[in-house]
Amino acid sequence: MGMTLNRLVIAVDGPAGAGKGAICRWVASRFGLEYLETGALYRVVALLSLEGGGLSGAPELLARKARNMPFACRLVDDRFESLLAGRDVSWDLRREEVAMEASKVAALGPVRDALKEFQRHYGGEKNIILDGRDIGTVVWPEAQRKIFLTASVEERAKRRALELQERGETVSLPRVLEEMKLRDARDMGRAHAPLVPADDAVVVDTTHLSLDESRHLVAALIAPLVHGTAQ
Repeated sequence: MGMTLNRLVIAVDGPAGAGKGAICRWVASRFGLEYLETGALYRVVALLSLEGGGLSGAPELLARKARNMPFACRLVDDRFESLLAGRDVSWDLRREEVAMEASKVAALGPVRDALKEFQRHYGGEKNIILDGRDIGTVVWPEAQRKIFLTASVEERAKRRALELQERGETVSLPRVLEEMKLRDARDMGRAHAPLVPADDAVVVDTTHLSLDESRHLVAALIAPLVHGTAQ
């Protein structure tokens, strides 16, 4: 890709509900790493699509919006917030309609191309951990550590339903399960950057692990690299 790897890059991929965000945010805070939830990028584009009346059918127009959106993921008061033009859109990005739209826009080649360089340049020369669907296979294939987080679709649906319930939303577990299966099929079957583990990724199945156990397992995989890299 023509870019010298002059910093530590940790690539964490996996399907929805595997715990990528909660684990990576904790690891980023623990080791002082820059963090980028790349799924949030597609959710921001999805939000722009929905606010524009549904632009997923106009990929080039959506790609132009993606190239110019002022997005940042920042640690604020011990929590990471998704900021669009300085406005906290973290809550908006977690809406289920935005998640479903994000899966659609993520399948658009022009949108993925528009966001790829953003992801590679994010954080400058700071050590970074990124989570998403194609970080280790497409965005950062030369990352020093690649991790593929997964769990059974039933367990992931339970986690998603619980998350929605904690936000006060009315939830149907069977519906959440079916939507997750649909999202998995779309993510794994798309022509552009399908969801698959990189050949050299460490696969971590969190089905039977608590969040705390998952965090410490991933931290153990990363710690030797962090301690061997100048901060």
